[in-house]
Amino acid sequence: MGPSGSGKTTLMATVSHRTKGNFQGELLLNGHPVSEEVMIKISGFVPQQDISFDQLTASEHLRLMANLKMDRRTTAGARSECIGRLVAELGMGEFADTTLSLLSGGERKKVTLAVQLLNDPPILFCDEITTGLDSYAAAHVVDALKRIARTGKIVVCTIHQPASGVFDKFDDVVLLSNGRLVCQGPIAMVNQLFQKFDYKCPDLYNKADFVISILNSENEKVKQNVDEMCKLSSTENQININYDLFNDQIQFDYTQHLRMLKPLWITQLILILNRSIVCMLRNYKVKLLELGTLMFLGLILSMPYLNLKFDVKAVQNWQGFWLCLMTNSIFQYCYTSIITYQTEFSVVHREISNNIYALSVYYISQIIITFIWTVLESLIYTYLVFWIVGIKWEFLLVTTFVINMLICRSYGSVLSAFFEKFENIVIFSLVYDYLAVSLCGAYISLGSLPSIFYYLKYFSIFFLGCETMLILQWRDISFIPCFNVNNCLRNGKEVLLSYGYDIDRFNTDLLLLVTFYILSYAFGYYGLLRRTKKQPAY
Repeated sequence: MGPSGSGKTTLMATVSHRTKGNFQGELLLNGHPVSEEVMIKISGFVPQQDISFDQLTASEHLRLMANLKMDRRTTAGARSECIGRLVAELGMGEFADTTLSLLSGGERKKVTLAVQLLNDPPILFCDEITTGLDSYAAAHVVDALKRIARTGKIVVCTIHQPASGVFDKFDDVVLLSNGRLVCQGPIAMVNQLFQKFDYKCPDLYNKADFVISILNSENEKVKQNVDEMCKLSSTENQININYDLFNDQIQFDYTQHLRMLKPLWITQLILILNRSIVCMLRNYKVKLLELGTLMFLGLILSMPYLNLKFDVKAVQNWQGFWLCLMTNSIFQYCYTSIITYQTEFSVVHREISNNIYALSVYYISQIIITFIWTVLESLIYTYLVFWIVGIKWEFLLVTTFVINMLICRSYGSVLSAFFEKFENIVIFSLVYDYLAVSLCGAYISLGSLPSIFYYLKYFSIFFLGCETMLILQWRDISFIPCFNVNNCLRNGKEVLLSYGYDIDRFNTDLLLLVTFYILSYAFGYYGLLRRTKKQPAY
């Protein structure tokens, strides 16, 4: 316990191995060093901020976490029994079928606590467990923790300024001030220490409020006294350390957790993929808005090209249509996917740091979801645009367009995965987009490009997209009617050559697009992996 900024969360995150970065000192469990891997396996961590996929109900969230956290040898009946017991013990029956987004702060705390208790950890860390709760809800949560502690488990909580009745429920307290240890020991010891410095809590005053007011005081004399308390607590004879050897029961309890078998990778993928699908379906309004926006833009884009004909006067119109369609579609598909990982990263980061599932599981599930949605969306989009313009809905033409849109989504996804801040995404995308658009063939004849830019065009998804679609458009046009027109383009091949496109590059372009798709997601995975290792989860 301590004032804001005293280091409570930092200390707990360090002791529980939930923080990133280097620290000095030793972490000992019953006198033995404990590694990050072991500590995460044998402990649960209830964070101050309850973040999760809010589209799920409380019971769905518990079932998912039970399948991911509990030993894979556990039967479905045993999992259901465990969930039912936790729901009953924590009083969650009334809101078990309510979506997480509709729960109150106290109810969400109970759900988070239940998740951490699913695999029955010997140690439970709770950060600011009563923050944001009223006195009744706070007392109810602390009572639940006290019952857990009475079963022989270690329960460690950080707490800011609890109600008097809540404070008295704890057995021992560690007081912190500005990152220093003020006092450590039973609750009664706090009164004794403060009385040594002539600080006595009034009978009808909240003990916790009294202690915090002393530790947070700006009075110079009080500050000196707090410094003296910190000096006393730093001496060995004041630090209460009891190293007990592992007895048989403790050894058995910890060994059980260390020998736990996680679900198979494919099982994790199915579970996380199912969660993603459920969340997407329940968040259907966002997807409908995205689809509606795309259809509206497609309508605006295609109306000027209504029922285009194939003659020499329409060559410029056809070129303008395809270049406009591809560039605008690329921007639309790319920028709608930029938020892919920005909105979910904090939740996923915590789950991965707690070793609930592998990062690759989440990443592959997102690729699958994105692939399915992009294909469906693109098919509807092309049907509308092609129908208005009068383009025959051919398999290869539609498939190539869908492939191009998948590339756009992969481009947006890698930006979302690699960059933490949206501002950095904008800076990078502006540089790439300006260069890539200028090389697509809409604004300059590609045949006149300097040699250095000639090869750079193969890094432009705008060029690759435009060339593949235009090749399919013109390669079967063997004759274009030409009347009273100078420098007439007589067939589709001549049209392509006039813009610097090569009819024989179709397969090469497709191969480059597929390569771009694979490399984008590979770089995206590296970006997410780098962020999970660098950024703290709590």
